[in-house]
Amino acid sequence: MFKSSKISLIVRGIVFVALGILCFCAPMATMEFFAKMVGVVIIITGTVFFVLEYKSAARSLETMRLSASVLMVILGILIMIHPEIIAILLGAFILFEGIDFTLNTIKYRRAGAKGWWLILLLGLAVIAFGAWSIFVPELTAATLSILFGIAFIGIGIASFTALAGLNRVEDYFEAAKKALEDKEEFVETEVVK
Repeated sequence: MFKSSKISLIVRGIVFVALGILCFCAPMATMEFFAKMVGVVIIITGTVFFVLEYKSAARSLETMRLSASVLMVILGILIMIHPEIIAILLGAFILFEGIDFTLNTIKYRRAGAKGWWLILLLGLAVIAFGAWSIFVPELTAATLSILFGIAFIGIGIASFTALAGLNRVEDYFEAAKKALEDKEEFVETEVVK
């Protein structure tokens, strides 16, 4: 009854569990592959934006968007050449978020908010992790790969769980169909009598 859905769930489960295991076994190679894929996507996106903006820029002189498109392509090329840039960029983003959290703590404290110190501690921890990501990108990439591995294995297990649930739904439909057929047979024999 749900043959295509079952096949899809089985394939999905196997692929994601295999990807998860790959992330654990070869974290650096896996992150390098993902980084290169991200680089390709950024290059394509930047090129498409450039083409679309170039057509409208002649009319509106919107050079800022053209510049952003060119920067996207350059960033994509850099990521393709140096995949560890992903970890550095992520680290820079996390670092700035941690600084923002920490600076906002001053406002929370002045406003008399309870628990401001917890935000301060979390902000400092985020700053430390961001700095670590920038200065030791290899470890960050390996850590990210392991986290991706956990997520992929989780998706694979969820797919197999969904398959088991789908089997139960199919069994329920079969039982309901059989009960309905039995009821129709009973009604027909009663009418014949």
